[in-house]
Order: sequence, then structure tokens, then C-alpha cells
Amino acid sequence: MRVNKLFVILMAGTMLILEPGCKKSGSSDAENPLYNSKSQPSSEQSAEFIIPWMKQLFSFVVSERLSPPDASRMYAYVTTAIYEAQVSGAPDYLTLEGQLNELKDVPRPNKDSIYDWTTATIETIYFVQDDMLARYLPAGVKAINDLHTKQIDERAKTIPADVIERSKKYGRALADAIIAWSEGDGYEDTRYMQYKAPTREGHAEYWQPTDFNQVALEPFWGTHRTFCVKDGKQCDINLKFEYSEDSTGEMYKQAKKVWMTDKNLTEEQRTIAQFWADDGGETMTPPGHWLGIINNFVRSEKMNLDRASELYALTATAMADACITCWHTKYRVNLLRPKTFINEHFEKGWEPYVETPPFAGYTSGHSNFSGAAATILTALIGDNKSFVDSTHVSIGLLPRTFESFNAAAKEASLSRMYGGIHFDCDIDDGLVEGQCVGNYVLNEIKVSAKRQGGTEPEKKEGKEKKGKEADKAAEEEL
Repeated sequence: MRVNKLFVILMAGTMLILEPGCKKSGSSDAENPLYNSKSQPSSEQSAEFIIPWMKQLFSFVVSERLSPPDASRMYAYVTTAIYEAQVSGAPDYLTLEGQLNELKDVPRPNKDSIYDWTTATIETIYFVQDDMLARYLPAGVKAINDLHTKQIDERAKTIPADVIERSKKYGRALADAIIAWSEGDGYEDTRYMQYKAPTREGHAEYWQPTDFNQVALEPFWGTHRTFCVKDGKQCDINLKFEYSEDSTGEMYKQAKKVWMTDKNLTEEQRTIAQFWADDGGETMTPPGHWLGIINNFVRSEKMNLDRASELYALTATAMADACITCWHTKYRVNLLRPKTFINEHFEKGWEPYVETPPFAGYTSGHSNFSGAAATILTALIGDNKSFVDSTHVSIGLLPRTFESFNAAAKEASLSRMYGGIHFDCDIDDGLVEGQCVGNYVLNEIKVSAKRQGGTEPEKKEGKEKKGKEADKAAEEEL
């Protein structure tokens, strides 16, 4: 059949008359049912603009002296908001609605309208971050207002005004939904709950404050609603030996190791202890440290919005869940810190190299955060992926180079031994807990439509099973 050439030329010309900066040809085989094919995909937009928002959030965490649990919660909600703001523009990604616990009724953009996903994401971050910080001092409000205005104005140089306004309106509606979701996690309820630490009378193994006027930090954090795992108990772990003060017992041996390590600290060990200390009031805390590492990858690998959003959201929610899991274990086991044991059995008046935090030792929070983050990043970026961590250059600590995310996680965990504040059992079992959370997220949360979760052994087993089924079907056909 012959086709009128003039008709073809007219149709081609019509297809090219599009709003500038708003659309490339949409993917006709998108696996995301929410995909808006009329707008430029988020997979074609740079994620560079997220980095200043993360840095701004880090500065708030420092200035308001937020604890690691508080920071992990905030990071998780902000990064989930980032992910959902762009997901309708990501043909190969799936929404977290219905996957993250109780995340529902998320507003969606009109598929027949054009949006700018960068603008929508900026607007969503702006309002979610503002709400997350509402209970703290407003000293940095001008900073986020200025950042918001600067980025929106820059976007408006290439995006039509109606698209900007539509995208902002959607971003605000999404932010409201994320904020409403956050209000049901139990956080506000635990602000007003009273805690009384169990007495050590008859329980020498129990934790007690190690410094004057210390108060147990977030004793009910383990009861909060999780993001991905079912609850704080899912990846719980038990101490593998009975507490004993006998010199032949495992507790005695581990305490002595901490004491002797402190007595013979090398300069390298001191550097490691400082690099990973991530103290509240001075840094973005341990979960922020790992998000800072992601910032560097987003910039160095020039990531687009869809992939970067996945990295931020899965890593942050996994760390938030690892924190809830860890705090559940801490206040259930309630194991004393090295400082208490060493003062009572080895050297009265002994002080660790790093100040002991005000909560029980088992398991290590640093190990949990690091185990969860390294598990996610290894799966999404790659194993044996060497990188330079320059997170703390701003506070005078030189960058460190790691051969892999797991190597960095191991060093972060060991840093607490060098700091004199954790036993081996705290460190080793904390890593296991964090890895448990990370693997659950990878296996159960379906984010990439092309990579449907599963650890490597499970994926291999699945392929072998499918292969056997195919062979059987071929035999039956013959």
C-alpha cells in the first residue's frame, strides 16, 4: 500500500513540535504501570541537584545535634519522597507504595499532562525536609528557602511556566502524603514515654550509664513502625555465650581484648576510630556518612535521577530499619559496655578513646548501619567496587580508600573496638543484623522492574529451576 509522502512529512513535523526541555520520546515498552510517556523521563535527567539538598540536611543534623536514630528516620522519609517524586517518569522502576509498610494513598500525576520530574522532586524534598525539621530550631530555614528558590529559578529557564507550576503542585501534594505517612510510625508517641533502666542488682551483665547524668537514649525506638522489614524483631539476634566474670569466660576475654587494644592503639587505629566516630553535633551521624558516600557516587558517575533515587531510598530505608532492629536488641539484651566491665575488673578509672554513647552495647549501631548500607550498595553498584571516602574532609580528616563497600563496613565496625566502646560480639552480631535487613530489602522490595530482587544465590537457584523446568517441558513436547 502506498503512503502519501506529504502526510508522512506533516506527521513527522507535528511530532517534533513539543514543549522544549520537557519531553523526549517515551518508552513504549515501559514496565512501570505509572509511567507518564508524555514527559521527559527521569532516566534522562541529572540527579546532581539532589546533592545540595542532602548536604543541607546533613548540616541540620549537625547543628541540631540529632542522634543516629533521629537522623536515620529523617533520611529515610526524605529519600523515599525523592524516589516517589520521580517514579512516574521512570519506565523501568516501580513505586514503593504498597511495599513500604503502610505507605498508601500516594497522589499520582495525570498521565495526559506534561511534568518536569526534577521540579517535582525539588518541591517534594523542600516540604518534607521542612516538616521533618519543624520541631527543631529554625536557624537554617533561610538556607533551604534560598536553595529551593535557586533550583526552581534555574529550572524555569528551560521549562515552560505551566509545566513548572503543575510539577510544583504535584510535588507539594506528594510531600503532604509522605508527611501524613510519617505521622503514623509511633515516633511522636515515644516522645512522651518514660523509661526506667533495669537494676544491675543480681544482673552484673546489665548496662548502666557510663558517665554522670547520662540518660538512656531512645529506649522505645525498637517499637517504631519499620519501613521494609515486618518489625524490629525480624532480624533480632541473641548473644552466643553466657555472661561470666570468670577469667576463662568469653565475656572476660572480649573485655580484656578491648582493654589491651586500647593500651596499644596504633596511629592507624586512632585514625580509623576518629574517621568513623560520626558523633552527633559534629557530623551527619553514621547513616549520614553512608549517604555522603552515595553523594560522591552520584556525582562521579553522573547518575540520572531514577538510579540515584533508588540508591538513596533503598539505602536509607534499610539503615532506618537496621536502627529499629538494633535498638530493639539493645534494650532487650541490655548488655553492659566495655567501660563498665574494665573499670570493675581490670583498671578502675579507665576511659575509652571514644566517648561511650548513652545506651546498651549489644549490638553495635555502627555495625548495623554499615552492614545494611554495604549490602544494598554492593547489590546496586557492585562488589569489589573501590572508592575514596572523603566524607569528613570538612572536619579535617583525610580521605580513606576502600576496595569495596563490605571492606568499608568492616572497618566502620572495627572502629568501635578501637574506640574502646564495643566488644567483638557487639560488632560481629551487629553486622549480621544489618546484613539481614539489607538482604530482606533486596529480596522483598521490588524497585527495579528489570532486577526483581533476590540475593545472588537465590537468583542462581531460580535460573537453575527455570532451566530444569524448560528442559522438562522440551522433553514432554518431544
